[in-house]
Amino acid sequence: PVHFIYGNMNKQWDQQFRSMKQHYEKKVSLAEVKAKLGASQRSVSDLEKERHQNQQECERLHQALARAGPLQELKEKEILNEALNELKEENKLLKEQKVCMTKKKEHYECEISRLNKV
Repeated sequence: PVHFIYGNMNKQWDQQFRSMKQHYEKKVSLAEVKAKLGASQRSVSDLEKERHQNQQECERLHQALARAGPLQELKEKEILNEALNELKEENKLLKEQKVCMTKKKEHYECEISRLNKV
C-alpha cells in the first residue's frame, strides 16, 4: 500500500509539474510574441513618419524651385526631378517595408489570439 500511495503522489506531482511547465512556456511565448508585435508597430510608425518627412522635403524643394526664377530653372528642375525620383524610390521601399511589417503584425496578432485561446 505504501508503494501505491507514493506512486500516485509521483503521478500527481508529475502531472502538476507538466501542467505548470506548459503554462509557463505558453506565458513566455505569448510575452515574446507581444514584444515582437510592439517592435513591429513601432517600426511601422517610424516608417510612416519618415515617409511623411520625405514628402515634406519634396514639397519644400518644389517651393524653392518656384522662388528661384527662370535663370536656373532647368538646372534646378533636373536636381529636383532627381531628388523626386530618389524620394519616390525611397517611398516605394518604405511602402514595401510597411506591407511586410503589417503582415508580421497580423501574424503576431493571430499568434497572440491563438495562444490566448489555449
